[in-house]
Amino acid sequence: MRKIGFGLIGILALAAIYYFTSGSTRVTEEMKKQVNHELTTLQQNGFGIENREVGKTQEHFILDFSEPEKIIAYLNHQGVQINTKNLSSLKGMKFAVDAKYLKDAYSALSTDISVKALPDEVVAALQKKDPGLLAHINKMIDNKSLLLHVDFNKLLNGFKGYVKDINETFPDDVSVNLLAQGMTFEGSLVNEKLKTLKQHIAQLSLHADKAVEVVLKNLTATYTLTGATNYDAQTTYSVENLKAYAADDFQMEGVNIKGTSTTALHNKLLKSSASSTIEKITLQEKQNRYALTETSLDVTLDNLDIEAFEKLQKTDPRDRLAINKLSEQILTQGIELNISNLSSKEVNIQHQPMGSFHLNAYGKIDSSLDLTAAQQNPLILLQALSAKTHIEASPALFSHLMQDPRAMMVMMLIPPQEKNGQKVYDLKYLKGKLTVNGVSF
Repeated sequence: MRKIGFGLIGILALAAIYYFTSGSTRVTEEMKKQVNHELTTLQQNGFGIENREVGKTQEHFILDFSEPEKIIAYLNHQGVQINTKNLSSLKGMKFAVDAKYLKDAYSALSTDISVKALPDEVVAALQKKDPGLLAHINKMIDNKSLLLHVDFNKLLNGFKGYVKDINETFPDDVSVNLLAQGMTFEGSLVNEKLKTLKQHIAQLSLHADKAVEVVLKNLTATYTLTGATNYDAQTTYSVENLKAYAADDFQMEGVNIKGTSTTALHNKLLKSSASSTIEKITLQEKQNRYALTETSLDVTLDNLDIEAFEKLQKTDPRDRLAINKLSEQILTQGIELNISNLSSKEVNIQHQPMGSFHLNAYGKIDSSLDLTAAQQNPLILLQALSAKTHIEASPALFSHLMQDPRAMMVMMLIPPQEKNGQKVYDLKYLKGKLTVNGVSF
């Protein structure tokens, strides 16, 4: 919801022009003209504008999702990627927008966006299943508890804002509390297009008595546009602490989670790289406890036909002909997946240190693949696939895995190699032939 809200106010405000040489009255009038133009554009592209009230230095109106199909096309053109199904399910939702011109020394335009009405589907479902929850949410709407604030600077090339803190306990057989604090953001614009965005959440938590608990602390995320398209971008994120608890069945905690991802588009083919590290992650499921320290993952996906991939996501699952055609278009570009590193410095099982493990893997589908022929003869697909995997595990971890009868059978048939004090497996698959540690199968 926050992303959609920001996209809408961005569309509304970005075309406003600030003239340094103008007096404040003239500036306000010029900006009003631009807002009028933008509202007209929104109406032409599927949005409804209701109850508009225009004052000397401020105005108010209601923005609703009238025609989802038009809105989808418009938002995608503006660079706000919205899934068709998600937007259709928001039909009937309304936002109240309060705009002020020249509110303070920073702001050329200051806006408050609050939820005015829930989607029709949500209202119908809650009326049937949980009218008490619906009444509570409607009370939050009346109190403007679901509110996004955005300020645009005098040059209209920068913005900052926040999401109003939430601390709500919802009525139910099990008391549910939602807490969201310190949600802020800031960014910059170039030629009316998002260039950078930095977001921060101090704390986000969900509690359901003693049954379920999820707590996230100090999330920071950044986005930077690095090229000509929305796919040329870099993102980073960090989380100080993430906990999840489900009665006595499941517990998880991650400490100091960090990551970065980069995407680039060249000749309509996407290359995406992602790296992440976790200082410590602990998992407990019933009586089983696992802990990993200094865990890393580096992965790259190359030669993805993004146009075909996006069409495939929107294709009717019953349209097998279209699905096959798009799948072949994707698979015959020489798509590659490279996991250059998946490792943990120390694996701890049931409070017992087991040493480290490391894995790297690579897979590619040959561009000569004929998917239609492969559907008739799966061996053609096997011939087009090439892959290799390298696995290293400490002797202690290897011995622990040997306690599983299935793993024991495999390891008896294919014993590991010994390298630098580690148990090692090298697997290669090329043109239908598999070799493990040099032995052909």
